[in-house]
Amino acid sequence: MSATSRPPSFPSPEAARAFRRRIFTFYRRHGRRQLPFRNTTDPYCILVAEIMLQQTQVERVIPKWQAWITRWPDFTTLAGASTRDVLAAWSGLGYNRRALNLHRTATIVARDFEGSLPRDPQQLVHLPGIGPYTAHAVLIFAFNAPLVAIDANIRRVLFHEFNCPPGTPEAHLQELATMLLPPNRSRDWHNALMDYSRLALPRTITHLAPRYRQGRFEGSLRQIRGEIIRRLTTRTFTTIPAVARAMNCPAERVHKAARALERESIITIALSRIKLSGD
Repeated sequence: MSATSRPPSFPSPEAARAFRRRIFTFYRRHGRRQLPFRNTTDPYCILVAEIMLQQTQVERVIPKWQAWITRWPDFTTLAGASTRDVLAAWSGLGYNRRALNLHRTATIVARDFEGSLPRDPQQLVHLPGIGPYTAHAVLIFAFNAPLVAIDANIRRVLFHEFNCPPGTPEAHLQELATMLLPPNRSRDWHNALMDYSRLALPRTITHLAPRYRQGRFEGSLRQIRGEIIRRLTTRTFTTIPAVARAMNCPAERVHKAARALERESIITIALSRIKLSGD
């Protein structure tokens, strides 16, 4: 997109510099530098944090991340863990597929890359559970790579500060974010934008509201799936009737929840008996 065809939301170079100064000033005064995963540049530790932070609040992630890194400090040690131990350590974070993908990625990295995460984003996106955003985020926070990674928080900043209309194409946001990126400070810049979004912006940018809100947890299939996994972290198998009795719900709902886990290759079902895949 040429300079003459840029939409009005693109700032001038002078305005971009002023915006950077304002964001970095805010970050110096209010930045959340105490977050433990901001005090490391280890690619493994950062990847674990990025995967845990998907759809999970920071406050819930911190103790889980610290315990995980203490138990499995690198890809090689995680690759040697059992599926049962990985799921038990993940318990409480939800979306168990994330844990299994992280475990599979650790196995691949330990086996094929001598325990070191590749630094090529095109290689990273072929690893289980790593999409374009996560690939860029890991390279930014581990290596200060001159890339952009637009999460929900940074998207809010771009819309709020540069008057992007609803439906602004992703390519436009990527170009705007790239234009704003300061040289040699990608890591600090992304942390600063995230903090500015969470701590300074109003939460009422209506066209950026989540398109999907989860239903209530109590009695849901999500709760039943969680109970199945919780049981399988302490025993070799459970049964559909046992889960139904424990949760006081119909066996048909337990079977439905179990089938969803089976489709994700997390468990296997034989008659009414449920086991972790690979057991």
